[in-house]
Amino acid sequence: MKKKADPEAIKNEMMTYLEAKYGEEFVPMSLSLSNFANSYDSLRAYPKNGNKGDSFEVWGTRMEDGSYSMSDGYFGIYIKPKYEAVLSGVVRDIYKEFKLFTDFGEGILPDRLNKDTKIEEIYNKDEHFRSNTILFVKQESAKGIDDEVSLRTIAEKMLEKKMVGDIDLYVVIDDKYDSIGLEALNVIPSKEKDYFLHDQTSITVSIDLTIKKY
Repeated sequence: MKKKADPEAIKNEMMTYLEAKYGEEFVPMSLSLSNFANSYDSLRAYPKNGNKGDSFEVWGTRMEDGSYSMSDGYFGIYIKPKYEAVLSGVVRDIYKEFKLFTDFGEGILPDRLNKDTKIEEIYNKDEHFRSNTILFVKQESAKGIDDEVSLRTIAEKMLEKKMVGDIDLYVVIDDKYDSIGLEALNVIPSKEKDYFLHDQTSITVSIDLTIKKY
């Protein structure tokens, strides 16, 4: 007869795994045990030094040999400040005033990615890890600069570090810049002209390490 899973033991095992992998403490939220629909246990957690908005999933599976295999989605949250710092360093050479927001989406990420992983070590052609970056540039800072040329320059620097992902550049009308945030992307189309000088310009560094303009 299969031994009944102990929720507290599973939760503690997951917390120990996370703390060893990232070198910080976490707060468990909700645990769902494996069932007919899902073959894995799933814990929602967030970093103790963060907030619930930084929550992510940890998956655990009991293997045939009795070991417990785990993986998680925290690395995207963990690496975000460093990733944004690298991109900001590039953008700062082009634009004086800008705001940059990077997101990696949700989901379980390759287990090899941990607190010791450097930006240039993230890339693996057989794995899915990509960034989505929104770049708001103040109208005054964009004056006299070709958006497409600047985006290609940024993409080329990303390519040097094998940073795969998309960048959408929005030129923000000067008097809207101070208050601009991601919520501005949700305005109805007829109101976009109140915030942005023109449609966004986009570029991608793809998984095959080529630059594509959209």
